[in-house]
Amino acid sequence: MIEIGGVKSQKGERVTGFLEVGKMANGCTLKIPLIIVNGKEEGPTLWLNGAVHGDEINGIVAMRKVAFDIEPSGLKGSLICTPVCNPVAFQARFKLSNFDHLDLDQQFPGNPKGLLSLRIAYFLFEQIKNRADYLINFHTAGRYYSCNPYTVFKIVSNANKEVLQEMENVAKAFGVYLNCKVDHTKTSCELPGSLNGALDVNCTRNGIVAFMAEVGSGGRLEQENIEISYQGIKNVMYYLNMIPGEPKFAKEQIIIKKREFIWCNEAGIVFIHVKPYEFVKEGSVLANITDFFGNTVEDIKAPRDCFVIAVRVDPVVSTGDRIGLIGSPD
Repeated sequence: MIEIGGVKSQKGERVTGFLEVGKMANGCTLKIPLIIVNGKEEGPTLWLNGAVHGDEINGIVAMRKVAFDIEPSGLKGSLICTPVCNPVAFQARFKLSNFDHLDLDQQFPGNPKGLLSLRIAYFLFEQIKNRADYLINFHTAGRYYSCNPYTVFKIVSNANKEVLQEMENVAKAFGVYLNCKVDHTKTSCELPGSLNGALDVNCTRNGIVAFMAEVGSGGRLEQENIEISYQGIKNVMYYLNMIPGEPKFAKEQIIIKKREFIWCNEAGIVFIHVKPYEFVKEGSVLANITDFFGNTVEDIKAPRDCFVIAVRVDPVVSTGDRIGLIGSPD
């Protein structure tokens, strides 16, 4: 039997329920939805987590589809899904919680006596570390950006080398073209906040094989990216011998080892001249910004030969806004 926060599942059974993580001042209860598919045969436990940021929707639909397509009678091990782990941010359709303005994916392993996001992180991570063997944390780019699906797996300090190698294997098994290998022992945080507070980082340090699946853009449903995510989950389950079948991979795969955001110095309307999954040469114009009289006030050029991971789709920019995310294999 599997029991998580009072929700119980016998072998060969699929159950749904909710995990209570707090209350609002108006008396309403804050709950995380939970799906458990408990196979009849022994095998690994794969945990799928979504909406750690409230505007990340594609992964929610993909994991739900897998969870109800897989029959417990044909499953080895167990599949556990927390499709919306940040109910406050999800309700607001916003990245951060409007209760405490914290990024939940920077709060793990959490604090049972802290702010609400810290308490949610603590409660969720206690369940994960006591149950999961593998975890996929589903994200998307922000709603202002466009990107194609890719994985991110991280080298973190004090992690078992075998876990790190298996993490790379499983991330590649997800089957998408682009995979980012981020060495946290050498890289500073790309955005403000703590590198050490991410769910996948804390899983890895606790011996759980974990990676991030970035599956499109935030704030919308993208059917193509949902299908890619659905197939990616099944690919991982094939790799782990949880279900019978053959994986469907991209025709080729690349690994990006260095990433950086491109920022603007000026403000106005941005015109993007590249798209995700495009290789560009050093000095190529990635975008230009015009003022309200049509004058170009800034040309943004590639700092080196690079691969375009994500680009901005919201055309209105101010000084310091992100224009895109690029990477390189070295």
